[in-house]
Amino acid sequence: MQKHTLLLVTLLMVPISSFLLFSKNKSSNNIIYLHKEKKEFRSSEAHLKQYSNAGNVVVDFYADWCGPCNRMSPIIDDVAATMPHITFIKVNRDFFLDLGNVFNITSIPTLIFLKDGKEIGRYDKGPLTQAKLARLISEIFSAA
Repeated sequence: MQKHTLLLVTLLMVPISSFLLFSKNKSSNNIIYLHKEKKEFRSSEAHLKQYSNAGNVVVDFYADWCGPCNRMSPIIDDVAATMPHITFIKVNRDFFLDLGNVFNITSIPTLIFLKDGKEIGRYDKGPLTQAKLARLISEIFSAA
């Protein structure tokens, strides 16, 4: 009986542990959803600067109701997983209208590329493929 129980437990644990080990984790450490972070600042701009003042940063302005934004979001997540040296900040335009004005966001999705807190590029021409987005990010940051 003990052998059968051990065998059964082993057979059940292998698929579960394999799933946990090899499943794709959509939550990446280099993706920050600005509206989910604890807001300790008086202004949204100061809140954003907490995450964007150093290094290479891609800021994604989006809205939950925006179809092109919804198509672009998983692509950004996949690219972020391959670029751990870049911080990706997702800004829901509906929650941060003032940041949209600061960055002169007139359409979404819009990607703003920052290097050490300074804008070095932007993209607002609609959804991209994963390969095109990765190439765009590499080109913008290597040119800066």
